[in-house]
Amino acid sequence: MNKHQETYMTIEELGASCPDYHPTFDFSTTYIDSSHEFFANCPVKNGTLIQVKNSGWRLRKFIPGWLHRADALKLYELAYFVRGDILELGSYRGLSTTILAEAAQHSPSPKHIYSVDMSLKCVKRTRSNLRRKGLQQGVTTICDEGTNAVRNFKAEGRQFEFAFIDHSHAYDPVYSVCRELDTVMQPGGFCLFHDFNDPRNRESDNRDYGVYQAVTEGLDPAKFEFYGIYGCTALYRVL
Repeated sequence: MNKHQETYMTIEELGASCPDYHPTFDFSTTYIDSSHEFFANCPVKNGTLIQVKNSGWRLRKFIPGWLHRADALKLYELAYFVRGDILELGSYRGLSTTILAEAAQHSPSPKHIYSVDMSLKCVKRTRSNLRRKGLQQGVTTICDEGTNAVRNFKAEGRQFEFAFIDHSHAYDPVYSVCRELDTVMQPGGFCLFHDFNDPRNRESDNRDYGVYQAVTEGLDPAKFEFYGIYGCTALYRVL
């Protein structure tokens, strides 16, 4: 297992660089498979954001979303290698969900994905995009607020080996989830936080952004270990 703790940033350093993808798990090739390699070479918008075709959708050629190459490569890797179930908080239109689902389908380890978004419209679009790409099997989509969903999963006794947290950019919703995450995560599991490395987090007057502060203040350092920054995401592992 590989850590990249040298990539950690202070709040003043956010956005100054966009660290490349590096594997957390050990594998002998540059990429896991051709689907993983796709995200290293697919078209990008504005020089950074990946573009994934939206099969069969005439009005939009690509699935809307905001993922860097390194974000997508890390999502695929973790979803492929973990052996337990996967939690996604914040699907938007399903770009990250399709990456998780494709990796899970190709993985030798059976697992289930629970994708949560508080917007019913986004949940419906996510379902539609999964269906168009033939990735709907093994994915449950849920309309709920992030912290409430985590508490419900806890009450059900559900445990996850990988969680992707992207349901909000604001401090309070992310902090609230961080305080609850350990109750639904398996020991040794991974939590990947989107928009951690975003310069807007350091704008004191920007109430819409506070992911960095929410994660660093919300996660208990006795329970979570920093593993690395890749693109705009930060990876933590449950101790």
